[in-house]
Amino acid sequence: MNASLQPTTSSEGSALEKSVLPQTESTKIMIVLNAKDFQECCLELVRQQIAFEVKYNGYLSPKTVIDRTSAFKDNYLEIVKKIHDKYLQGDFGNVPPSEKEITENHGIKPALFKSLFKKVYGQPFYQLYTAKRMERAASLLKKGYKANEVALMIGYSASSAIKFNKMFQKYFHITPKKYQLQFYGKINRR
Repeated sequence: MNASLQPTTSSEGSALEKSVLPQTESTKIMIVLNAKDFQECCLELVRQQIAFEVKYNGYLSPKTVIDRTSAFKDNYLEIVKKIHDKYLQGDFGNVPPSEKEITENHGIKPALFKSLFKKVYGQPFYQLYTAKRMERAASLLKKGYKANEVALMIGYSASSAIKFNKMFQKYFHITPKKYQLQFYGKINRR
């Protein structure tokens, strides 16, 4: 850990070894640390019984645990679960609005939504949406529906059936028709 303890009357401060620093109520110490060293430094201050105050002036990364009340966390986790259920548990006939519109409608900040969604479900919203949409398409193809019918059923317009074919091929590394042939040999249409 490369941290310097500094007495300060301003936000800058000057370097001073902690063993030289007299411990009085009026003494303030500024410690500049990266996130990795923060915990180690706090433990050392507690071990040496040095009073300290923590002020955070940065941003929360997705891996940072949000230090809020339990009610705060539960409220936003509930919103994320509602969004998941609303847009990722249906038949995918309608494409959801943008993440910005979704977050505005549910009263959650986009960055917080992205962070919590990925933390809870393991992948970003639209990545999971696309995966579930393609899985739904595969199940419909197995039931014998034509690719252009499946495209309409999962929210692609008639003019974007080619986009569906390309997305399906990107996801499964095979065209929808060849995918059906794998399961039926000869396609029996419903």
